[in-house]
Amino acid sequence: MSMWKNLSTIQKGIFIALMCLVVPFAPEFILMSEIGGIELVFSFLVLYYKPVILKVQSFIEQVKIELSICAVAFKNSSYVQPKVYFTQALFYSCALVVTGSVIYSSIFFLPALMLNGALV
Repeated sequence: MSMWKNLSTIQKGIFIALMCLVVPFAPEFILMSEIGGIELVFSFLVLYYKPVILKVQSFIEQVKIELSICAVAFKNSSYVQPKVYFTQALFYSCALVVTGSVIYSSIFFLPALMLNGALV
């Protein structure tokens, strides 16, 4: 019980809430807390949630990889290259004059302008 006494009231509340979420799916934690104490329950909670933590970490890494791909595509796009940007901006302006609507010309020509480096 020494570890339980060292916890603050907020930490005790978080642990109790976590146990209330776990116990319906893993009732063996009740027996562990009675026999082994809070230290044993803490260690088994870490082992219990390790696969979930690993899945969340892999998901975060995948998101980071996809964001870096998007950043590279944006850095290589024609949007940041002045020569290509001027030519495509001129074409976009002509499309705006021909269609007569900002929405139509934006829907069809702005994505090509922004992602030209990624598409080629």
